[in-house]
Amino acid sequence: MPGAFYQQVAVGRFDASPLTAGPWSPDSQHAGPPSALLVRAMERLDGAPGVRLSRVSVDVLGPIPVAALDVEVRTVRPGRSVELLEATASVDGRPALVARGWLMRSTPDDFPVHGEHSGPAVPDAPRERAPMMSFAHGDGYLSVVDFSFDSGGGDSLGPAAAWGRSRLDLVEGETMTGWQHTVLVADSASGISLATDPLTHPAINCDLVVSLHREPDVGWVHLDSETVGGPGHGVITDTLLSDDRGRIGRSVQNLYGRSVV
Repeated sequence: MPGAFYQQVAVGRFDASPLTAGPWSPDSQHAGPPSALLVRAMERLDGAPGVRLSRVSVDVLGPIPVAALDVEVRTVRPGRSVELLEATASVDGRPALVARGWLMRSTPDDFPVHGEHSGPAVPDAPRERAPMMSFAHGDGYLSVVDFSFDSGGGDSLGPAAAWGRSRLDLVEGETMTGWQHTVLVADSASGISLATDPLTHPAINCDLVVSLHREPDVGWVHLDSETVGGPGHGVITDTLLSDDRGRIGRSVQNLYGRSVV
């Protein structure tokens, strides 16, 4: 089994492993790994000193083939206190994902602490892998990303709270950063909190927005997720994100919901 989702084969070019495949098809990537790849590009772009990545929004422009991705990153709005970046992943010259990320100057050491920072209790016993979307393609992403549920379940409908982690590196020979790993796992929030039967009323996300108030740890990520929707309107998944040290932020996904006749 490969040790990473991608192998870098040239500057900005990454071969995708079959383990990037999502739950709906062995031929299309789960959006988590390529989204994390765009975060990696943003983190590696030289920015002003003392700034941190605070928000990433990813738009999925269509199915992402399990194929080589070409990644480019640029600065949209330079600045010393806030800076806007944009990264794009393309397949055969066609953009497949585009992400924008805000870099913001870190708060000073004397900035007041406010708001709720505590997170869910960290389990005393080792977190064990639970069944996850057993009806779906299980030989890709779902085979190497573990979910351990506090409530709900990977084969049930409704809100859920779960710890998630990847057992693979993102890029061969590298260790994932906390931001990369959080985005890779957070894209599964709509999967752990399925609100409708995906065989009759599928709802698939076309974006992912992650905002973090502090740098996440590398390790298990906790998703406290609920998917909300209804007839004649839309569907979203709203998720509170934490790590072993407490709350880190929130993610939102907009989903395209439909009926299968």
